[in-house]
Amino acid sequence: MSRALVLVNPAAGGGRAWGLWERVRRAVPAAQRAEAVRPADRAASRAAVAEAVASGFQRIVAFGGDGTAHLVAGALLAAGAGDGVVLGVVPAGTGSDLARALGIPRRLSVALHRALTGPPVRVDAGRCQGERASFFFLNEASAGIAGMVDEAVNAIPNRGTSAFLVATLRAIRRYRPLPVRVEVDGEGWHEGPTFLATVANGTTFGKGMRIAPRARVDDGLFDVIVVGDVRGAELLRRLPQVYLGTHLSARPVRFRRGRVVRLEPLAPLPPFDVDGETYPSGPATLEVLPGALRVAGAPA
Repeated sequence: MSRALVLVNPAAGGGRAWGLWERVRRAVPAAQRAEAVRPADRAASRAAVAEAVASGFQRIVAFGGDGTAHLVAGALLAAGAGDGVVLGVVPAGTGSDLARALGIPRRLSVALHRALTGPPVRVDAGRCQGERASFFFLNEASAGIAGMVDEAVNAIPNRGTSAFLVATLRAIRRYRPLPVRVEVDGEGWHEGPTFLATVANGTTFGKGMRIAPRARVDDGLFDVIVVGDVRGAELLRRLPQVYLGTHLSARPVRFRRGRVVRLEPLAPLPPFDVDGETYPSGPATLEVLPGALRVAGAPA
């Protein structure tokens, strides 16, 4: 087995991730030969990845939720190590939507074994260059209500399985669509009140909402979804469609694919939702990076 580091986010899964790691590693022989760290915060996580890359680790496993995979992937890409180091993903977090897109099993022992020993597959990533924040991402980046939902979920110290649904229902009552301009591959495509604008590499966000049901993580394209001026009872009525992935033909929804997306908020927005994390919102250009990462744990 190649030299492997398991990065465990102690805050993932409502603070349960380290205990889950301690239990599951005993059931996975390959885990006995891996090193494990539990960084205290984002900065420490990035530093741990950079040190592992410099020390010659061939595989780094993100043991946590979407935010953990986001941090590890971003640090690998920032270090120019997307080709040289394999990223493993173990879905031990609250949402773990990236694992759904990749077909990674929810059973942690199986996911950990695959992350440590499985062959990698090439997946796309995204790069955002914004006036207020720049970052890499794996699953999705969204403007609008999604950032408000993330803020509410991330503020809950002991998150349960219904955290995303409860936060979404509360945000629907509070949020009012704000104007956003969206360009795709240099073409003006949408301008006006916007409930949600999502640039998707994976299929789901918010713990299983199928916001981009046709997306593929390896096709070199983003799926871009805009939900326009919709609110109140209409939103609640249509929420099940998002979980089922049947909303793309609904009246306030627009959908297309592209490689470069420009988002220009025309009024102050909540923070961007990026793989379950939040970043300051503002004018930003998002570009797909085809095959930028090698990820283990997904079916070939």
